[in-house]
Amino acid sequence: MRKMSAAAIGVVLATMASAAPAPWLEIKSQHFTVITNSSEKEGRRAAWQFEQIRQALRVIWPWAAIDGGKPIAIFAVRDEATLKSLGPQYWEGRRYRPASFWVGGADRQYIALRTDISEPDDAGSNPYQAIYWNYVSLVFHRSMPAGVPAWYGRGVAEVLSNTIVREKEIHVGRLMNGNLQSVRETALIPMSEFLAADRNSRYLTSEVDAALFDAQAWAFVHYLMFGNQGEHSGRVSRFNQLLMQGATSEAAMKAAFGPDMTPYFTGMREYVRKAIFQYARIPVALDLKPEGFASRPLPAAESALLRASLLVAMNRPVEARAMAAEALKAEPSTPGVFEIEGQLLDRERKAAEAREAFGKAIAQGSKRAQVYYRLAQLSWPEGGADDATNAKLAGLLEKAIELEPDFASALSFLADIRADQSRGVEAVGLAEKAMKLEPNVPYHRLALARALWNSDRQEDAVAAARSALAVADTPEERDSAQRFLDFAARARPAATPFLAGRTGKSDAATALALLQAPCDGGNGEACRILKSLPPRD
Repeated sequence: MRKMSAAAIGVVLATMASAAPAPWLEIKSQHFTVITNSSEKEGRRAAWQFEQIRQALRVIWPWAAIDGGKPIAIFAVRDEATLKSLGPQYWEGRRYRPASFWVGGADRQYIALRTDISEPDDAGSNPYQAIYWNYVSLVFHRSMPAGVPAWYGRGVAEVLSNTIVREKEIHVGRLMNGNLQSVRETALIPMSEFLAADRNSRYLTSEVDAALFDAQAWAFVHYLMFGNQGEHSGRVSRFNQLLMQGATSEAAMKAAFGPDMTPYFTGMREYVRKAIFQYARIPVALDLKPEGFASRPLPAAESALLRASLLVAMNRPVEARAMAAEALKAEPSTPGVFEIEGQLLDRERKAAEAREAFGKAIAQGSKRAQVYYRLAQLSWPEGGADDATNAKLAGLLEKAIELEPDFASALSFLADIRADQSRGVEAVGLAEKAMKLEPNVPYHRLALARALWNSDRQEDAVAAARSALAVADTPEERDSAQRFLDFAARARPAATPFLAGRTGKSDAATALALLQAPCDGGNGEACRILKSLPPRD
């Protein structure tokens, strides 16, 4: 038999090693989780960069709700092939091949990026601009309870998306050549249309018009932040402060910039013709040491399930199920397979099957908060819950919050349950925490309104519902808030004396007549008030 030389054996072993799948690691910094099949050094660097960007936002916006909302998981992958496996739709047909992308999942925000891309050396070449745009936008909008004008929200995201993290400093607001070229060479959107544009405008619904709108928004906000040696930066800070306090866009703009935006618009036109543009330099946080981040190898089943969760968020059921099957093969007892299947069935609107899958995941010891929360939601009976059902749902929600203490939606849902159970003080506390975590989500404010109402704080409840209406961003959200306000307007005159203890027959009859019919018709607020009324003789 012919023997192989040591050199030949080395070549074979090297080939086998190169063909083997790269192991997956988890890197945990204080605020981010990185999942990587690149080197541990690259995974730590990805976590460090996002921690630095987070710190830079804290310097720029000391008032911002930097943390809260859904946790962020970052997939820092070694090459294009791995990125393609996580977001295959970007490689289907003639489409843009990203170096990074962002997608929101049911219980996580997911980022995927390549680590084999050279870091930018000049303005406008940041390969991670898209994911930074989403992160900045997420933080900014989460901090503004009453919403922001489209031009401002998108302009801020554009300006700060070209943030570049160096070894010793962070560059914020570097020039974006594509945007600059667009506003120089294309007719600008008229000021009145530009300032009034909203989510339904053609400037945000047409791909071509949206590109022009975003370029102009970048130029306008860059001018307001940096133009003429920061001449208008104080007005921008005032604008931010007013929006954060809940002022309407119109009122905040008028108070910060004055009644006429024409001078600023004219200034922006002149600004974009200049040859030199300023940007901010912020020192890196020296106390953030990448070598101090926790690191561990991920078992095959766990890494497969993490990738499957991202594929669920990307709406790729075939690939997600295949990845879940890979996890099952590696670990037959894992609850993650049922977690993935439950999410997919839920997206397919197969409620009964999703409930069954989530129940199996829980029976096998699931540690995913979303599983408990979503099972509670899917188990809510149409006609309202009795005491036994409320106790069961509360148990699921308590477990979700135990696993993820800042799970705002679970906090609000449990607040509703506690209000039904006449545990008003606890309900108010839960809803207030949810609202603090996500101040721009109307559901949390309505949960607080219901909790306050059932705690006999009707004026406060109406104020909370009005604030929910103010931050509502969709017709459905506005309708929910308005329904509560309409109900309160009808119910308060009769319910108030009864709840206050003036339980004469006429008061009681009036309150019950007002509340019973809408409760029988499925009005949750009416049923909650009826349940909170003291027993009658």
